[in-house]
Amino acid sequence: MRSRFLALAAFSLVFLLFSSSFHSISNGERATRTPISHVVFVMMENHSFDNFFGVYPTLNQPNVSTTVSQIQKPINLLGLPQPQLSQVPNDSFFTENPVEGYGTYHSDWDNGKMDGFAQHSGSQSMTYFTSAQLALEWDWAEEYALGDMYFASSLSVTIPNRLMSLAGQTPVTGDYGPPPYIPVNDSIFSQLSKGGVSWGYYLGNPARDWYPLNYFSGISQYSQDIQSWTSFFSSLANGSLPSVTWVMPVGGGASHVSQHPTENVTTGELWLANIVNSVMQSSYWNSTAIFITYDEGGGYYDQVPPPSVDGNQLGFRVPLIVISPFAKEGYISSTVLNHGSILAFIEYNWNLPALNGFVASSNIPIDFFDFNMSYSGSPIIRAPLVLPQSAGFPQPFQISVNELPYSRSGNSSISLGQLGTSSSSYILNQSTSSTITGLSTTAQVPEFSTLLIAASIVVVLIVGVVITATRYRRR
Repeated sequence: MRSRFLALAAFSLVFLLFSSSFHSISNGERATRTPISHVVFVMMENHSFDNFFGVYPTLNQPNVSTTVSQIQKPINLLGLPQPQLSQVPNDSFFTENPVEGYGTYHSDWDNGKMDGFAQHSGSQSMTYFTSAQLALEWDWAEEYALGDMYFASSLSVTIPNRLMSLAGQTPVTGDYGPPPYIPVNDSIFSQLSKGGVSWGYYLGNPARDWYPLNYFSGISQYSQDIQSWTSFFSSLANGSLPSVTWVMPVGGGASHVSQHPTENVTTGELWLANIVNSVMQSSYWNSTAIFITYDEGGGYYDQVPPPSVDGNQLGFRVPLIVISPFAKEGYISSTVLNHGSILAFIEYNWNLPALNGFVASSNIPIDFFDFNMSYSGSPIIRAPLVLPQSAGFPQPFQISVNELPYSRSGNSSISLGQLGTSSSSYILNQSTSSTITGLSTTAQVPEFSTLLIAASIVVVLIVGVVITATRYRRR
């Protein structure tokens, strides 16, 4: 009887250990490679990195508070001459819309000289906002993680970039169409469905339109997965949130919340805050990563010449904020990323193959996270930091800067193409960590199958020892 009890206890211990760490198995979902089993992706509209974070965090002031002085500075306008640039007044919340277009953006870019904005996109392109309008987004960057080398996937306007974020390709170079179309089987939606990963795409009112999903031929087969903002909040409340969700400020008749000029940028930020706070206050916080970015720069000035990926010229730099209980506090990632990198993260996390060569060549934003280094004895998972809509900048650090167990800046060069296609080669282990600067061992999370095998071996060994001991006693 005692041997049976010991065997059962050993099995129960191992089962509880792995079911609590990888709960995605228990609810029928595909296993994840990290503790993140829910991704929420929000793509706002038309602002470059320098336009929103150009003077973060010091406002270009010589005397700042102790908290601001401790915030990590990204690659931005601070310390650079700004003769043509002007700050948006504190009591203004929008600018006139810069001139947009495929040709215009290429003229702004000027083959990497980055000197054509004022002439081609207009004087309104040479402006930047501050915490007077964007306190919450600056707060999230301070408390969580900010990418300062994240680029639009196409040196063009909205539609090409939104399609790149969903399929890693675009059949259009501007805001026209459809046609042409992208087969839905070539999209992340089909890949997730075939891979057993639940997903949902949430927009204002799907009864109005499905923009920009109308560019995918065959998308109607997934009509049950295209829902309203109201359904998103309901799914958080009733425990039915899909593994991967897109919550979009455009489509379905939505208006005035995307931050597209000439919209009030603070109004859009408050819409964002409702999403972030709702996730934080839900049962899903401990397993979620929220990615907030912008489709393209909107014609606003940015100083960093965009690189190319897989022969594709990337667009201008845009903000990326990563909010998660596993996001490093106040971390600045200089990993070269683009919209395809979010697809790559999803595919890495759920052990799916890259959609195409572009996604395979896009770096994975893995260095933003800390998965197993505790904070001075505290739990690994950070408590939610729900900010009121009236919150100012800066906020007190959730964890003292001196107690952080990782570097506050870094970069990586890990891509699906580099890792290969076999299951074992996707794992970020000790041999691959050398390619990452500022990445703690927290990214070295083995996949579930490896852990399950190890657990099984432990159970077999324990049971074997118990049985052998019992037989020996009977002799």
